[in-house]
Amino acid sequence: MYYKETITKSTNKMKTMWNIIHKEIGNSKNENSIQSLRIKNHTVYNQASIANEFDTYFSNIVNSSGPKEINENTEDTCPLHYLFKYFKQPFKIMNWSYISSKEISKIIDSLKTKNTSGYDEITTNIIKSIKPCIISPLINICNKMLDQGSYPARLNFSLIRPIYKGGDRSAASNYRPISLLPVFSQILEKAIYNRLLDHLNKNAILNEYQYGFRSEMSTENASHTLLTEILTALNCKQKVGGIFCDLHKAFDCINHTVLLEKLKYYGITGKFYNLVKSYLEGRYQKVILGHNNKTESK
Repeated sequence: MYYKETITKSTNKMKTMWNIIHKEIGNSKNENSIQSLRIKNHTVYNQASIANEFDTYFSNIVNSSGPKEINENTEDTCPLHYLFKYFKQPFKIMNWSYISSKEISKIIDSLKTKNTSGYDEITTNIIKSIKPCIISPLINICNKMLDQGSYPARLNFSLIRPIYKGGDRSAASNYRPISLLPVFSQILEKAIYNRLLDHLNKNAILNEYQYGFRSEMSTENASHTLLTEILTALNCKQKVGGIFCDLHKAFDCINHTVLLEKLKYYGITGKFYNLVKSYLEGRYQKVILGHNNKTESK
């Protein structure tokens, strides 16, 4: 009854449910406590060495899928070939508007109230409490960012927390990086996101079955659609088969060169394209690695 009430009152029922399940099966562990790590067949206990090893490992994941040449003349090697094949007409050039005080206020209100912070140690609680005092300078910064097509470099600094996934705890490959960005960075990201999503929606670019990172779309909707398809087929006495692909480190290994070329294809050009490009370039080149409440500049 207690768990039922907890889930009912929760704003994120899926997350709450999984937290309860992990607690009951004894899977709750202190993921941030990393006392040792295996580096070149040697067990290392020095926290600075552990932090440097994680920094090297996480950086190499990104660099291994870094910029590569795209041969537009070769169908087998050009990812854009499939776009030109199925979409003959070019998409409209993106039009964006400058940000207003109403939008900035709405973005700040939408931030989750947390006590965690980026390297500047400013939390969302602080931002929300001083909102009337910072709206005007934030509008100025956001609009300059949009007008100049350049993302503020300092806001790309982040605290990277290695989170244990499973397997051998002494292997760096069994951890995934979580970036703790400054709250101001989240506000500017949201401003970019709003304009990008508006363009994608207006031109019907996103697939109707794209459930991730969309308003009122979630894994619950994806699960419901999948189950409905299965049950409908079974009711019609049809056989059901499924193929599931596990993309290892999918987000870490996105090729930014291909991504940027696709954005241009979808009509995202000019200053906004330059803005997204500067954001992506800075996001993975400058980080501050945080480990066990200590930080080391890289």
